[in-house]
Amino acid sequence: RQEAEMAEDEVAAEQAPAEAETPQEPEAAGNVAQEEPAHAEPASKTITKQILNTCLTRGLAELCKEKPAEPVRWLAEWLRDHNPNTPVTAPPKESRPIGAGAPSISGSEVDAISASRSGQVLCASSTLVGLDMSRGANSTNSVNGVAEGATFFHQVAAYRVGSIGPCSSKGIAAVIGDMLQLSKGNPKCVQWLSVRNEATVYLGGDPYIVRGGGAGGEAVLKADSEAEIGQGGGRIAVTDAKGKSKWLHVATGDALTPSDVVNGVRAPGGIPIRYHSFPCHPNGILSPTSVNEALAMLTALDPEDPIIISSDLGDAAPSAMFCTIACMAVRVRAAGGKLPQDVLPKEPLPIVAKFAPARELLEDVQEVEGMINNLGEELGPQAKLLLDDTMDTAARNRFKNLRIAYLQEVKAGQDGAARTTLVQYLQLLSIAAILISPEEDKDLPQQAFADLMRGGV
Repeated sequence: RQEAEMAEDEVAAEQAPAEAETPQEPEAAGNVAQEEPAHAEPASKTITKQILNTCLTRGLAELCKEKPAEPVRWLAEWLRDHNPNTPVTAPPKESRPIGAGAPSISGSEVDAISASRSGQVLCASSTLVGLDMSRGANSTNSVNGVAEGATFFHQVAAYRVGSIGPCSSKGIAAVIGDMLQLSKGNPKCVQWLSVRNEATVYLGGDPYIVRGGGAGGEAVLKADSEAEIGQGGGRIAVTDAKGKSKWLHVATGDALTPSDVVNGVRAPGGIPIRYHSFPCHPNGILSPTSVNEALAMLTALDPEDPIIISSDLGDAAPSAMFCTIACMAVRVRAAGGKLPQDVLPKEPLPIVAKFAPARELLEDVQEVEGMINNLGEELGPQAKLLLDDTMDTAARNRFKNLRIAYLQEVKAGQDGAARTTLVQYLQLLSIAAILISPEEDKDLPQQAFADLMRGGV
């Protein structure tokens, strides 16, 4: 019986494959065909929809908002942190930098980051604030041909002197190229004069300054920034010009001082670029040290060398002061160290007198009269002619005219502002006298400048 049952099992096993290969009835096959979709989408298209409509689309949108310095790396990190197929596990708070993995930072996180800073300039309770490059910006279609990122750019073409406010590294290169086009001769060098009073560092091509920081120059700020970038894995917490805190992704070695950025520009023809720093108080009052250093540099320049003055705002007091000094120095050097022959006289020529506006020369202001008398019967009036004529030329190119500003402030009852503006004018008057004086006679105007500074400025 057992043998018979085993034989039956073997026969059944041999018949099973044959039955499986038996074709189905037409009606059954038709039923199966009706159950399948008529046009099934390819699997690749379905996967693409699932990915693009969720994770990658969101990532690209965030990328457009943040505009990081390294977009590919930023997107890769964002996709890694927001991968929907990865289990979300909250890491221990002490295992990652504060706010890491997020494009923006909350106020409490910013406070915690600031409190933890231990640099010399970027120290506890300090923040890195981006400079506003939206106000006063020139477009690529401007008369001067300056690219976006160069703010408050003005130039006195006759003397090859320009002024610039906060600008990106791209804007710096554009301004240098634009100023070189003004040189009709063969300039030997481009001179960049920074009169900024705050330490600045360039991160990802844009300028940032420190608020509430410690003492130290721009090289120290660069070192502090690089240290924090290294500790944060290529990120540093900053606040943009609109007050929004965020992570800024910066490549290694991409933290630069303004000197690094300026000297790194490749000027046409290989013309060298020299960076000078003369920190100036925002009110425009110049220190004796800054004046002496600036005059020593300016009087040694080739008259064809373009001069670019970098300040907080292109139309601010420090910019107007240094622009006037630079223009006077260029004119005097071109005239062989003497009063230029083309200065406009105190009164306009009769043929244009009725068309020319009143110059408001401040001759009836007691302090101005006293400075002229102190400089001497010949030197005082000559220095005033040089200053007034140069200031009027610069004012036609959107620079501040201190004489007009003083009268407006007096009329408005702004006594403090009027006093500051008057001191600025008197400083420039004594500097004009220093420029046109022979080397052996410079003691008198230098003493006049020193007396002015000792007068409670």
